[in-house]
Amino acid sequence: MAIEWDNRSKTGEVVVEHFHSPVVEFISFLSSSERNFVKELNTNSVEFLSLWESRADWNFTFLFNFLLPCPYFHDIELFLQKVSTLSEAEFLYHFFGESIPAQLLEELIEEPGKLMNTDDTIWWETDEQKSSMKKLFKTLPEFREKFLSFLLDVFQSRIFNAELEVSKVAQDSIKKVQTMEMEPLALAQYIMGKTFRRTSLYQMYYFIPSYFFSANRIRIFDSKTCIIIYGVDAPLIDFKQKSAELELQLKALSDRNRILILRMLARNKEYGAKIAEYLGITTATVSHHLELLKKAGFVQEEKVGTIKYFSYNQKHTECTLADLQKFIAPQ
Repeated sequence: MAIEWDNRSKTGEVVVEHFHSPVVEFISFLSSSERNFVKELNTNSVEFLSLWESRADWNFTFLFNFLLPCPYFHDIELFLQKVSTLSEAEFLYHFFGESIPAQLLEELIEEPGKLMNTDDTIWWETDEQKSSMKKLFKTLPEFREKFLSFLLDVFQSRIFNAELEVSKVAQDSIKKVQTMEMEPLALAQYIMGKTFRRTSLYQMYYFIPSYFFSANRIRIFDSKTCIIIYGVDAPLIDFKQKSAELELQLKALSDRNRILILRMLARNKEYGAKIAEYLGITTATVSHHLELLKKAGFVQEEKVGTIKYFSYNQKHTECTLADLQKFIAPQ
């Protein structure tokens, strides 16, 4: 019998976990566009998949929502077993990402006909959607049985288990994220690439990389738990290191004379004495400014005979300004 401990905080301290999860990989595998496992499925599973894919607004990423009530990250069979024990209302509540009130779900499961007179939501805005959802409420036990049977069939497929071996590259992502010296909430927002509108005093943070999730990121959370799932291909830039690099670049520009030098060199290449004459400062001071600009990459040096000429590196400046803009306001 498989056993998995629940490490959720019981005393109020914040617990942070970094690990690779077969369950997360399984959901990511299902959510990918690849369907090469279909040939290994039984007839019932193929029929269920066809039914599922006929719903344009449904995606297997729905399964991530079940990680909150069923935090069994390392055992797929145990995870599916726990999902099967949820009540019908609990199942749909998490299936639809807590976007439909639990009380309303209980009423609709009891009396599916009420749906036709219920306020529209993103799940039932048209008569066709209402009809489809009404059918789901009426046949929910049968749907759940087919759903879980399909998931178990995919899990047991040779293709998934062969692919899972490849996903061990996720360990490199874990090591990289663990080296980042950030508070858990800051780290979660950094990985997601945005500031969260909704936060809480989370007691549990799970940071889980996924090979099959490619470059995507997703956050699943409630009032106590925050789960961050990120693809191993997601560009994880260390903001502190990047800000330090930008600081060095901008310091080179933080002087009026150096900015005037760039303005002059953007028009023509010049030598030190000419620049000193233009600015009205000593050649020694100009040499100091040019050295800083050259080290930062804004100025290039070329020696003609015994004279050093300096020119403006426009490409480097454009890249620096673009990096700054991207860092401050990422697209």
